[in-house]
Amino acid sequence: MAAAPDERFARAESLLMEHRRLTVQTRALLARTATQAERLAMADDLIALIDGLDVEKRALGARIHRGRVANAAMSAYGRAMAARR
Repeated sequence: MAAAPDERFARAESLLMEHRRLTVQTRALLARTATQAERLAMADDLIALIDGLDVEKRALGARIHRGRVANAAMSAYGRAMAARR
């Protein structure tokens, strides 16, 4: 079953907030001398964010595809019903 619209927006909003948080942290990290462990932790956080964005992008693409398929089916059904008249 598909997620409710507010759940989808909540996930997108959380990714946006995570991006903003990581942007601030990355700028602060780059402005000073950082240890290798700090740089690796930041890289790991950024990779996790990219993965999350990729999942959301694929989910959005699937929703768009389903919408287009449904629209095409309804259009074909409408044409078929009009031809029967």
